[in-house]
Amino acid sequence: SYGITSVQDAGPDNGLDRWRTLGSIQDSGQLSCRVTMMAGASKLQELVSEGLTWHSGDGRLRLGHAKLMLTLTTGALHPNMEDLRDQVDQAHGMGFPVAIHAVEREAVEAAASVVSAGDRIEHCAECPAELVAQVRSTGATVVTQPGFLYWNGDRYIQRVDPELQPHLYPVGALHQAGVPLAFGSDSPVADPNPWPAIYGAVTRTTRDGTKFPPIAGMSATSQEVPVTAALRMQTIGGAHADGSEDRKGTISRGKLADLVLVDADPTEVEPDKLKDIRAVMTVIGGNVVWSNGL
Repeated sequence: SYGITSVQDAGPDNGLDRWRTLGSIQDSGQLSCRVTMMAGASKLQELVSEGLTWHSGDGRLRLGHAKLMLTLTTGALHPNMEDLRDQVDQAHGMGFPVAIHAVEREAVEAAASVVSAGDRIEHCAECPAELVAQVRSTGATVVTQPGFLYWNGDRYIQRVDPELQPHLYPVGALHQAGVPLAFGSDSPVADPNPWPAIYGAVTRTTRDGTKFPPIAGMSATSQEVPVTAALRMQTIGGAHADGSEDRKGTISRGKLADLVLVDADPTEVEPDKLKDIRAVMTVIGGNVVWSNGL
């Protein structure tokens, strides 16, 4: 009912059991949308031993990037840089690009030192201007969550260092630098509805109507993006991040007939109405899988 045609399961512990479970759901006809399952870094060997590698599967269920967790919750990076490099090298050696969970600035910087084109940085929540160029130089895709600016923004305004606030989920700066971008919801942490994410990227406004401050010395809209750019990040951006832009992500001849009909033209409505757009019909593979009855 949200108009979502593809999802990515980014669980860091996903392995053979999860793959088989999803396969059983698919075989029963209950897999309502296309699913890419990321592979937990510690589970790669068991998957490869079964003859599986990146993009194994079919049009409904595919194996995706190797998921690595890089955290700062203990006050120090975990894993450390040496172990992180080893994990990335191991994944690449098995034929998997990597998707590295990196929220804090230190984690983003570490991730940017080991990824390359085809890889992903997940979240990239804290990314000051001086770090944007480093991220761009990697060629990796950033999969970020501007919906958090809407859902959690009021808490961020209250608790996050004011100097860092302009650089939270910096879609505008990353876009201007030419970084490939895609939006994710981080569901179930946040609602998977894509429109608050598009609204967050276009307006950088919280649920209570507070706008995030701009980058010092730059225009008030320096971290905002045009709605057309946000729509690309929500559609073809996700397909590119998944390595499947050749078959989905745009409504084009020869691609999968996955599309959504919505109740308003997002390029025509006022920006503050973007969050209120709703799906009317969802089509996957040319089949109507959901409709509101119109």
